[in-house]
Amino acid sequence: MNNPQTTATKDGNAQDQTTEQHSQKDDWQDHVAMLLEYSKQLKDDYQTQGKITHQLAKAEWRLSLRSLALITIFLGCFASGLVLLWAGFLGAVGYGVYDVFGSVWLSIATATLLQVACLIWLWKNTVYLSNKIGFGKTLKSLKQLFNLQGN
Repeated sequence: MNNPQTTATKDGNAQDQTTEQHSQKDDWQDHVAMLLEYSKQLKDDYQTQGKITHQLAKAEWRLSLRSLALITIFLGCFASGLVLLWAGFLGAVGYGVYDVFGSVWLSIATATLLQVACLIWLWKNTVYLSNKIGFGKTLKSLKQLFNLQGN
């Protein structure tokens, strides 16, 4: 009953089971080690991405400030041109009124009236546009996000 071939088969099966259990333990530990390594790499990648994003934001901020300065200069030049154009227009209208009616006071009154009408128009548009400036919708959205409206 106890033949050498049967004993060898039993010993081989026992050895296979022991090796298999040991292999499963090693596999489990290897998987945990790999997960740990992957999570460390992911953390490092996020830190690197954060640093790059920070550098990008700083560069964009510098470019934005430079662009804003240039736009301000260009708007100043444009406004100067408009002032000169408007002054030329008022001068031409004043000269035209003087040429037709021969009255200096009428030409001054006409130019002044045109100037006041332009200033009133500019003031109304400035008020309208200044009411559009701001982040009203963004603030409303943030209040909803943080539930600050008391609902």
